[in-house]
Amino acid sequence: MDQIRLTGVRAVGKHGVLDFEHERAQTFVVDATLFLDLAPAGHSDDLHDTVDYGAIAKGIVAIIEGEHVDLIEKLADRIANMILEYPAVAQTQVTVHKPGAPIVVPFDDVSVTVERSRETTLTASQVHHAIIAMGGNQGDVAATLRDAVRSIDGLASTQVTGVSPLYRTDAWGMPDGTPDFYNAVVSVATKLSALELLRGLQRIESDHGRVRTDHWTSRTLDLDIIDFDGQSSDDPDLTLPHPRAWQRAFVLGPWLALEPDAELSGEHAGSVAQLLHEASDRDHIDEIADDWMVGGTIDSDHTDHTDTEEIDESYVVEEPYSAIDAADLPEGTVASKAAASASVQSGPASRRAVISLDSPSTDAEQQFRMAIVTLDGIPGNQVEGISPLYHVSQLDGLPDKMAAVIQLSTRMGAHDLIEALGNVEASVGEDLDLDLIDLEGVACDEPDCKVPWPTARNHAAVLAPWLDMDPDARLGKDPVSFLLAMAPDTAQVGLLTDNWIIGGTL
Repeated sequence: MDQIRLTGVRAVGKHGVLDFEHERAQTFVVDATLFLDLAPAGHSDDLHDTVDYGAIAKGIVAIIEGEHVDLIEKLADRIANMILEYPAVAQTQVTVHKPGAPIVVPFDDVSVTVERSRETTLTASQVHHAIIAMGGNQGDVAATLRDAVRSIDGLASTQVTGVSPLYRTDAWGMPDGTPDFYNAVVSVATKLSALELLRGLQRIESDHGRVRTDHWTSRTLDLDIIDFDGQSSDDPDLTLPHPRAWQRAFVLGPWLALEPDAELSGEHAGSVAQLLHEASDRDHIDEIADDWMVGGTIDSDHTDHTDTEEIDESYVVEEPYSAIDAADLPEGTVASKAAASASVQSGPASRRAVISLDSPSTDAEQQFRMAIVTLDGIPGNQVEGISPLYHVSQLDGLPDKMAAVIQLSTRMGAHDLIEALGNVEASVGEDLDLDLIDLEGVACDEPDCKVPWPTARNHAAVLAPWLDMDPDARLGKDPVSFLLAMAPDTAQVGLLTDNWIIGGTL
């Protein structure tokens, strides 16, 4: 098997059994060999077909500089597991050198070498469901949490499938003057193991300036796996379910808002709704924003200043709805109060929307994933379909693009949805282009609102992925299959992959 070797990666960390090694930093040196198939990269000359060894080197340094371990055997194991998070790597050999080890006889070096292989059993390709709690109270926390959601979605073989509202939590039990915390919960689908997911979360924390000291302190970002397929584990590196989740309202409240039927497994098993009702800190949390992923800032009075407009009633039909039945929830919980409020409100009916995504960026795939997560997190939106990823050849020397189409169930009017697409473009990247192609039952021909999108019927970059997603799709009265057959640019569009959301490299 082909190999990539990194030798002499150096960093300073505090690792060792002796007391002074907990306080005094020393140099560690790592050699890593990655075993993988390099033939695709040899043919394509494309980084996506190999492994970014620069990123792996940074990951090694982050682990060395990170949380203390007593044994370099443990340090080597952590580095090997991090490397195997890259799907292209089938096997790795990691050697950790400790040239400054406290040995009383003359020596040149001491090292530990471990070899690890990717699991080849069926479970290795299984898609897992995980709940991740997020929090922080330092800096622009809402912006940090938004970026963390996107970073989580960017982990190998991982997709964020749900984002809770944002909550404010009193810093009770901590010194006076400690800033309030902001908390949320996300659900993910992932092919990573629980430990691989944990390592990824720890790297994201480190990237945002998190330094782990003790549990009761202020922090820029805290990411915890609360549940992983309902599994139970006493592993000292990762206890499942999270041992304190059952009594933490700042976890239970967002989780219940995201998944009203959620159940916690383990020693303190029970419905999340009931556990929230019994939590001693349930009166110390408040929901402050359910559209916080769109952008905006949150002031000290906890007001979210995201730019929004009232729903344009000319494009929606008003009819009653309720997200959850308040009668099914314990009286007095945050969720029951929200449900009781929703049950007496009325709102627009959901409509099917078709949205195109294209970008010439080399990072287009990740831009699309971030945009989809953000759109799905807007209240009243639910992503119901995602097309394969397509390559679009450009003429006249313009850079080639990637393209995809999603189908969205939305309660937003056409004007509001178009504005939201513009906000997502601005937050994700200037190369990203999002267009509202069609909105069920809506026809609009205004300068800032053209639905259906006028030129969509002539663009194979829209029609081809749309047809793959929905073979029966129609644009107005015309089948998309017919429009694609007539499109002048059909030869410029080609399928790249149909599993780009969950994982794999292009």
